[in-house]
Amino acid sequence: MSDENTKPADVQSITRIVVRPYGTALPLGCFGFGVGNALLSAYALHWIPLADTKLLAVMLLAFVAPLELIPCIMAFLSRDSGGATAMGIFAAAWVVQGVEFYTGVPGSTSIAMGVFLLLLALILIVLTVVTFPGKPLLGVLLTIAILRSSGGGLVQFGFGGGAVLFAAWTGFLLAAFAFYSGLGFLMEDVKQRPLAMTFRRKEAKAALQGDLSHQLKPLANEAGVRQQL
Repeated sequence: MSDENTKPADVQSITRIVVRPYGTALPLGCFGFGVGNALLSAYALHWIPLADTKLLAVMLLAFVAPLELIPCIMAFLSRDSGGATAMGIFAAAWVVQGVEFYTGVPGSTSIAMGVFLLLLALILIVLTVVTFPGKPLLGVLLTIAILRSSGGGLVQFGFGGGAVLFAAWTGFLLAAFAFYSGLGFLMEDVKQRPLAMTFRRKEAKAALQGDLSHQLKPLANEAGVRQQL
């Protein structure tokens, strides 16, 4: 039996928090994002015929969306809430567009989809403001995505011609930049140090350079450890 006068042990001295190492999820998300935007742009320019609309929908649902969902989950586990939020929103957006292509009339437009794309652009503006200070490369990627989503929204509202061309070629630019970003983040993970091509700054740069104590310093106040979200 324990002595009534025995004081309970200090909570901090007996608490153990396990942090697991993971591979970076950003390259997978960037490559999938690039493929999806290239497919949409090719479809808008009729390089992919209307007869292949349902096949395009399957590609978005079976290839692009999962490649965004997996990085979303891994980013949350890796304590990167910003990256996880962006990937999760993109994953759901690809599902919405894939279902719309599969169930809708090929080549048709939708006011509901136009509103959705414009709301998506507004969310991306918020994410860009948060992302730019530390990861300007992702900030530029999100900025182009804002233009692409806004252009796609205008197309859905019936602004043809120039709006279609703007959305399509912005999509190709977004795809190219996504491939570049994926390559940069993948090379960083291989070399385990910041690279000039990713333009990391501040905390994002320190995340690859800081020692273990620097990485774990804010751990006690992070989601999953603190009592409330």
